[in-house]
Amino acid sequence: MTNQVPVTALRDWLRKTLSSNLSQVERERDKLVSEITRAITTLSEYCGQLSRKAEQDMEMKRDNRAQFRAARAVGRLTGVIPQMSGSVVFPATKDTVGLRNLQRDVSKFASDAARTRQEWLRQIRPYYIIDMMTLGGNIDKVRRLGDELHGFLMGRGTLLRSLEGIDEKLDSLTKLQQSKDAAMTQRQSIEQKLLKTEEEEKILKSQAEEILRNSRIKEYLQIDSQLRMLRKELLRTGFSRLGRPLRKLLSVSERGDYPIPLDVRESAKEYVRKPFTTFLKEPEGYPQLKAVMTALSRAVSSGKVALKPREAKKVTERTDEIVSADSLAQIHTKSREMKRAYDQSLTDQETANLVQKLRDLRQKGKANHATQEDLRAELKRANDNEKRIGEQLINLAKEIETSAHKVSGAELALRIS
Repeated sequence: MTNQVPVTALRDWLRKTLSSNLSQVERERDKLVSEITRAITTLSEYCGQLSRKAEQDMEMKRDNRAQFRAARAVGRLTGVIPQMSGSVVFPATKDTVGLRNLQRDVSKFASDAARTRQEWLRQIRPYYIIDMMTLGGNIDKVRRLGDELHGFLMGRGTLLRSLEGIDEKLDSLTKLQQSKDAAMTQRQSIEQKLLKTEEEEKILKSQAEEILRNSRIKEYLQIDSQLRMLRKELLRTGFSRLGRPLRKLLSVSERGDYPIPLDVRESAKEYVRKPFTTFLKEPEGYPQLKAVMTALSRAVSSGKVALKPREAKKVTERTDEIVSADSLAQIHTKSREMKRAYDQSLTDQETANLVQKLRDLRQKGKANHATQEDLRAELKRANDNEKRIGEQLINLAKEIETSAHKVSGAELALRIS
């Protein structure tokens, strides 16, 4: 039968399931720690007794130099060993990490104390033989208890380490759950923001559609559309393949390699920067453009503007069409008519206001669309993060189930609320 255990109840469930075995292990642990404490205390107390005895002997046997030196050596030895015992740190909590550190401290203290006793023994013999044997016995007891603690940690104490490992994983699981809750909150917040922008988009579209139903706006947009088409036509028929040559003409002219009249150079700059706007400002016959094209044709023919033969031929043909054949006359006439109609429509205050409102709405719509794209990208990252944390949560829960099964021997399924 599989036990359904909530995460929050797993610690209590394990302690209840392992109660008899766990209680015995904890008693062994507590007994060992108590015995180590008593053994070190006993060793320190015996050193105190032996130190006092040595002091008395030093006073009474000053005439016996050998025994005096032995008593003095005992006094120093029994002062060093208690100081060494201060290196043993008893853990505040009896977890296996603290016990392992205690075992290392105890073993090191016992080894150091035994070595120190052996070093001083040469100065003490043949006196205090029984006392040194008793001191050695107390040190050996400390060492033996350190070995027993090591054996406990390697044997029955592994149950404590297993439970501590499960506790650590449960703490990690709690943190992961908190991270998942935070990720879910973040994702929901982004979804709300995205929903708000989508609702705002509907409002903006509705307001724009209401403006577009106005007859004045319809007329304005029709004129604007025709102007855009004329601009494309001008760039296609008049300036296609001429952009780079015109920039080269300006470059060689400004360097002084091919001088052209100042007004022609300024017109060329305007046509490079804003070709359609400059074209609309031209009077009938567009003389400024023809002057620019004539200068360009001559510069190409003379080689001052260096182009590949095929490109030079195309430029010459295009400039001849503009200068001699008046190929742009129809576009120029129609564009100027549309521009006048465009300007005339904006003289009407209502139309101007509606156009401005429409522009504002489109600008807001563009900004709203950019915000939506950012939010969608952010939402994808938030979903991926939440999914990743969820997978980590599931994997860690399975690890805990496996560890708990190994410790308890019972089948269980962990419920994550």
